[in-house]
Amino acid sequence: MNFLQRTPFFRLLLPFIIGIILYQFVELFQWSLYIIYGLSCLFVAVSLLIRVPKRQYQFRWLFGLGIFLFMMALAYSLSSLHEKSDVFDHLHQKGVYRVELTSAPIEKAKSYLCKVKVLQFFDTSWKPAHGEAILYFQKDKATSKLLFGDRLMIEAEFTPPEKALNPDGFDYAAYLKRQGVGATCYISSGSWQMMDRNIGFSIRRESDKWRNYLLGVYRKFNIQGDEFAVLAALTLGYTDDLQPDLRASYSATGAMHILSVSGMHVGVVYIVMAFLLGFLNKSQRQKVFKALFIMLFLWAYAFLSGLSAAVIRATLMFTFVALATCFERKSQIYNTIFMSMLAMLLYNPNFLYDVGFQLSYAAVLSIIFFQPIVDKLYNPTNKFTKFVWEMFSVSIAAQLGTTPFTLYYFQQFPNYFLITNFIAIPLSSLVIYVAIGLLLVSFIPYLSVTVAFLLKWSLWMLNYFIVRVQNLPYSVWHISLDIKQTIVIFLAIFCFSGYYFNKKFSTLFVGLVSLLVACIFNLQTNYQTLTSKRMIVYAGQKSTHVNFINRNRNYVYSTDSAEIERIAKAFWQNQKLEKPIYIQNTNWVSDGFVYYEGSKILILTRDFLKNKITSTPIELDYLIIGNRLKPKIEQLLECVHPKKIIVDKSVSKWYAQNIRQTCNEHKIEFYSIAEHGAYVLNIKD
Repeated sequence: MNFLQRTPFFRLLLPFIIGIILYQFVELFQWSLYIIYGLSCLFVAVSLLIRVPKRQYQFRWLFGLGIFLFMMALAYSLSSLHEKSDVFDHLHQKGVYRVELTSAPIEKAKSYLCKVKVLQFFDTSWKPAHGEAILYFQKDKATSKLLFGDRLMIEAEFTPPEKALNPDGFDYAAYLKRQGVGATCYISSGSWQMMDRNIGFSIRRESDKWRNYLLGVYRKFNIQGDEFAVLAALTLGYTDDLQPDLRASYSATGAMHILSVSGMHVGVVYIVMAFLLGFLNKSQRQKVFKALFIMLFLWAYAFLSGLSAAVIRATLMFTFVALATCFERKSQIYNTIFMSMLAMLLYNPNFLYDVGFQLSYAAVLSIIFFQPIVDKLYNPTNKFTKFVWEMFSVSIAAQLGTTPFTLYYFQQFPNYFLITNFIAIPLSSLVIYVAIGLLLVSFIPYLSVTVAFLLKWSLWMLNYFIVRVQNLPYSVWHISLDIKQTIVIFLAIFCFSGYYFNKKFSTLFVGLVSLLVACIFNLQTNYQTLTSKRMIVYAGQKSTHVNFINRNRNYVYSTDSAEIERIAKAFWQNQKLEKPIYIQNTNWVSDGFVYYEGSKILILTRDFLKNKITSTPIELDYLIIGNRLKPKIEQLLECVHPKKIIVDKSVSKWYAQNIRQTCNEHKIEFYSIAEHGAYVLNIKD
């Protein structure tokens, strides 16, 4: 029996994933979907009506084709329904709304973030409204006391989330859209009022209450700072207290998965419960009770950790594992994983685009497939050596399946991931066990203090080790893949894996060709970089950033180097550019005037031309206005005469519109970065 015959859920999952992807790139009319559904039913019916054994075998493909088409069409339909149900119907309408909080407030640097469901809109009278939004509340004491389920009356104007405005930038709009959020808004302190509280039962609200109670237990024992942040993330999935530098440390060492309650953490709970209930193995009835108890504890842990998508995903997967083990079908682990994946995608097709979803399933499948192969490479006899080798083999196996994803999304590879996982995974497991112990004995005076001390010591050791590994030389290898390279590298991994088992030359050939194609794509990117000259004006929030690219040399004019590093780093790495050279204080720039590849450019970040007079205006190719300036454009044009004016995102909408009108009057080209995204000028030799 081959792999496809042993994994029927994979045969259902594959066309379903194709249908989800198809929805993103191809628009099908409703009648064409009806035709696909009709054909699928016809193929299945014909295959079932054939009674002659020889004909049944000859046309057995009809049933499979029918199911394939049905699952693909079903995925397309569910994706469409999910998108339509998330439409926000009152964009750009300033007025009074009634909203209900669907998440507890999350404290940010300058605001509180809340996810809300819009209930009503006032337009001469209260009318029903639909949609979910992200609200950013001005920080005050009243906002900090808001709870899940609170209903507010707000004065607001909802706007769509910002799309990616910079090359290779993060598409915040697409990210929120896949979470069902269609709008955002900033709410000042005087623009909202508490109405009432939703007293109906909500499992999410109860989950938040219990998680906040357990976080309070940690705080009671004076666990603070980075130790509290890691403990809360590690055990309860609460990541709001994680500081950026701590996140960067865990990411650079390959330990970021530890801070996300997911497969590893749910797996620890599963292993502990399976061990404690090991005596229930004498009869089939006892095994059923054991599976039910394990599932109860798994979902209780998911409930306490906030019922995030990652936790639900892992819990669902281990639920199926518990059921399969109960009926002694451990060999069907692949089918179990594909079953849980299909169940998640049936609930929400957009989970397919979630980075956590991709990484967690890639890691699990990779460990199951590659770990036995890697483990056979060395067969130690000593127990300790065997334990160490098993840790290494699991880490290597997980890395094989997740590396293409991490290079695509994060543009870095942790070189010391083996060292990190060898120490960090046992330490983090110890933290989980001790944290469970603290929660169980928190009411016992002296014992709880002793356990809390051990917990704080374990957390300090974990953080200290992570930072030390990050500071090792060459701890991170910066490399990036585009979507084409990622696909062909995964194809190569699949082909080489297939060759390991079937020893067919065709699979080896396709794998080698895939690697060759990936190299060609990389050479193509290098060639484009080495033959291109560009000027890019980025979309910064409050600052001005202009990038001059001369082949692989990278020159930057910026009023905020930290912001430009954040918004342009991915683009620089993807284009294989050198480290940026800042040119504010060089002979490149004089009072913002730049001469680059035959173009005269003025980057106006301070109003030094105010009330200045020239006999003849200075001829310019480009005038870039930024840094939140509010220039009098008519006076400015008495000093300079540009062919094109570029207004960056930091300039207010009102001033940008005023500049646009003046440009139209003077027949000058105008470009708004806030409307159209970063301005990219490709210069030809």
